[in-house]
Amino acid sequence: MPADERSNPPVPYGRNVQLLRLLGLAIMVGILGALAVLAFHQLLLTLEFALYGSSQGLVADATRLPPVMRALIPALGGLAAGVVLQYFLGRGKDETGADYMEAIVAGGDVPWRSSLLKSAASAATVISGGSIGREGSMVQLAALCGGVWGKILHLAPAERRFAVACGAAAGLAGAYNTPIAGALFVAEIVLGSISVGSFGPLLLAAAISDSVVRHISHVGPIFAAAPGNLQSLPELLLVVATGIAAGLLGPLLIGALNRAHQGLAALRLPLWLKMALAGLAVGGLSAIRPEVWGNGYSVVNSLLHQPWLWQSVLLILVLKVAATVLTSGSGAVGGVFTPTLFVGAALGTLAGSAAQLALPGASMSAFTLVGMSAFLAAVTHAPLTAVVMVSEMTSGYDLVPALVLASLAGYYVSSVLHPGSIYAHSIPRNHPTQNMPSIRL
Repeated sequence: MPADERSNPPVPYGRNVQLLRLLGLAIMVGILGALAVLAFHQLLLTLEFALYGSSQGLVADATRLPPVMRALIPALGGLAAGVVLQYFLGRGKDETGADYMEAIVAGGDVPWRSSLLKSAASAATVISGGSIGREGSMVQLAALCGGVWGKILHLAPAERRFAVACGAAAGLAGAYNTPIAGALFVAEIVLGSISVGSFGPLLLAAAISDSVVRHISHVGPIFAAAPGNLQSLPELLLVVATGIAAGLLGPLLIGALNRAHQGLAALRLPLWLKMALAGLAVGGLSAIRPEVWGNGYSVVNSLLHQPWLWQSVLLILVLKVAATVLTSGSGAVGGVFTPTLFVGAALGTLAGSAAQLALPGASMSAFTLVGMSAFLAAVTHAPLTAVVMVSEMTSGYDLVPALVLASLAGYYVSSVLHPGSIYAHSIPRNHPTQNMPSIRL
């Protein structure tokens, strides 16, 4: 045998076959995950048009409604979601597994019946103005597609678990048009580590999903912006200060959500009544400012492209945090990713307003993005995902150095004050993501 062959032995045949199996699985799950995202999005658009006569967004819908209706509709949505969760989902108590995170981390399958019912309840909450994200159900349904496809192919439990992980990556990538961040989310937050062997198929599934969604819906970056750079020493010092502020506020939001879950769970009231009352409270807040409705997507876009008075931003921030705590704490099904981005955007806008007092030429939109990345890192304890996600959502790659500084500051401060992330309830205590502080690369 030649010396070069002895020093570089060939890769075992079985290993190559396994890799091809995983890549083929990732491609198919990516396509199915994209279709699940598009189907849920179309459901929401259909419901919005049926209820409000337009598809211009929930904040625009709320603005056209009189304050009384603006207050009552979230209560009715909470009531409907509560009925589904209590009287329909309650019948499936024999099903194991709660969501895709538990299925990926602890093993097991994603239950199809509870996933569909939870998605129906989530749609009722989202479309009625509840302060919760639609991405939670999109990721859950995409992960369900991965699990179902794994069952159809009679895959081994470990491969089915990986199919669910690919589905989750595809779901997040399709929901936000962020293929790299979609794969990083699953690797960094759910799996707890990033390795070439697992990350490649995750990235492929996410990229396929993003491509399918873009091809069918013709969408671009959801928060397209041209923020410029933050490069001078004074600007970077203010960026770090913004990150520290996010790190201080992140644990407060996590703690508020946890206390709301525990407090409302302790109330001896039917779930549907608790969710209706929480919806009524959210509706009352929206009577003050219609921007409280929905996940905050349209408001973030407005913060990036229009000037705002800092007093208005601060008021909406306080109201939105309260609405998110009430909606999520009541037991509503949905994601907190987009509301978290909203809180970060508002925080960054306030930081930008303060920065412009000392540095009149500082970019307001750049600080808005810095706040989004820093606060996302603070609550998820995933700084790499935060940086890449904000960069992909906005095409603001020139801002990466500032995003890194802010996100690391937010992550380290938050993880010292509150070791558990916002997803801690779905992940076992001995999981790698629960060991603070470490950035696993």
